[in-house]
Amino acid sequence: MKIGVYARSRHYLGCELLSELLSAAGECGAMLYLGRDYAESAGCGAAAYYDSLSELDGKVDFIISLGGDGTFLSCVAELKGGRTPILGINSGRLGFLSSVDASSVRQALKRLAEGDYMLQEHMMIEADGPFDKSLCFPHAFNEFTVKSNVGLMTVSLSIDGEAVADYSADGLIVSTPTGSTAYSMSVGGPVVSPGCGVFIINPIAPHNLTMRPLIVGASSLLELSLSARSGGAVATLDNRSFAVSSGDRFTLRRSDKKAVVVKFGDSSFYWTLRRKLMWGTNII
Repeated sequence: MKIGVYARSRHYLGCELLSELLSAAGECGAMLYLGRDYAESAGCGAAAYYDSLSELDGKVDFIISLGGDGTFLSCVAELKGGRTPILGINSGRLGFLSSVDASSVRQALKRLAEGDYMLQEHMMIEADGPFDKSLCFPHAFNEFTVKSNVGLMTVSLSIDGEAVADYSADGLIVSTPTGSTAYSMSVGGPVVSPGCGVFIINPIAPHNLTMRPLIVGASSLLELSLSARSGGAVATLDNRSFAVSSGDRFTLRRSDKKAVVVKFGDSSFYWTLRRKLMWGTNII
C-alpha cells in the first residue's frame, strides 16, 4: 500500500504526528510519500518524497490530507482533478471534511490496509472566466463566490440562457452539496446531502429581503455578470481568490472532474452533522 501525505505546514504535521504516521505505516507495510520538507525530517529513507502532489496521482493508493478543512480544499486543488482517493485526518479545528481525528492515525491506516472503508465521489464546479487557467485550477469542491471589496455589488444571474435575477448584495455564492455546510450555510443556506446533484445559489447580505437561496439542478448552466463599485471585487474557488472587475462574466457548470473521498462506516454525513455541528442537540 502506497500513501501520499499532504500538509500545508509543520503546524499540522509536527515531529510527534510524523513519528506516529511512520510507525503506523510500518505496522501496515505501507510506504509513505511526503512533501520534500517532511521527507527530509523523516530521514534514512523512511519515506519517499514528492515535489508536486499531482505527480502522485495513479502512483499511490491514497492521499492523506493532514490539517483542517482548508488543508483538505488545498489538497483537492493540488491534486488537479486526480482520481486518487483522499482521506481527511483532522489536526486543525472543526475538520468537517475529515473522517478521523489525528489521534486515530494508527487505526485509520489499519482500516485502509484491511479494506474497511468506502469511497464517495463528490461533484465539483467548473468556472470559466477572466483568470489564467494555467495558474489556477478552475474547479471548486465547496463553492465559487464573488464578493465586493467595498459596499454593494450587483450580480446578474442567468440559468440556461434565461435571466433569473439581479442580486444587489455583498456577493453571491454558488455551492456544491458538499459546500452547503460551509460558507453557504453561514449566510443562511440549506444543508444538502452530498449525494444530491444540485447547485445552491445564495446571496451574501442581500439588499432586497425577498432574495432567498435557490437550488437548481447540477445540469444547469449558470452565467454571472458583475457590476461592482470602484473598490472592485474578488472571486474565489474554495480557498483560492483572485481580483475581478466590474463587467467581468463567469460561466459555471458541473465539472467533469470529481473528488474521491475515503469514508469509514462510522463517519456518515448525518453522523458528522450530529457530532461536529451538534445537529438536533438540546444545548440548554
